[in-house]
Amino acid sequence: MLPAFTRLKERTMPILVTVHGIMSDARTWAPLAEALYPRLAGVHVADTTRDATLEEMAARALTATEGPLIVAAHSMGGRVALEMGRQAPARIKAMILSSTGAEPAGPGEPAHRQTRIDQANADMTRYARDWAPKVLAPENRSDEALLARVRAMVEACPAEVHERQNRALLVRPDAFAYIGAFNFPVLLITGEHDHLSTPEVHAGIAKAIPDAESRVIPRAGHLLPFEQRERVSELVSDWLTARGIL
Repeated sequence: MLPAFTRLKERTMPILVTVHGIMSDARTWAPLAEALYPRLAGVHVADTTRDATLEEMAARALTATEGPLIVAAHSMGGRVALEMGRQAPARIKAMILSSTGAEPAGPGEPAHRQTRIDQANADMTRYARDWAPKVLAPENRSDEALLARVRAMVEACPAEVHERQNRALLVRPDAFAYIGAFNFPVLLITGEHDHLSTPEVHAGIAKAIPDAESRVIPRAGHLLPFEQRERVSELVSDWLTARGIL
């Protein structure tokens, strides 16, 4: 696995910033980072564990890096990435958004997230065991190796971090208010079986961004970067090449 910090090689080359989802870490984008690394100035894994808002998470990632950026983000990380695009649009060369959303919190969301917080605070191991199959495509729920990888990652997340990330999502901004001003290309990818970030949700985000396209990946649910690692890496690499970013 690549180190979770930037190792600069050439200032003219972009840095890949990977931003993972809730309860997740560098394992989310490791295959993509490894595939792209020879063509990058470096890789930086954003720290989303310490801040109380998505805006602060975005600012931390921007402060920790220099120069042009390619941002690859999943789920909650996608919302952090959108905020990075608002705060520093001139630095973003391209953005890849996986299984994410742009809308603010809805009226029923606080109660739902409080239930999740309470369950994780009570027993994170049990929470990981119950949560993992729910966010995978039906055909992947019997993949014991995949389930083990996901559960190990979730169990490694301290319950207080899980709570802080959930509360940050409850006060998230309405990204639709500003994504129409983005002047960099955006690739949205989601799984055909993602019931959280559906293809329709991604199509709506793509429609709001001037230069964006949305792709739907078969045999994947909400944990697309884990369920289709090779396909995601190939798709993103090809897209960056076709757009002249790398």
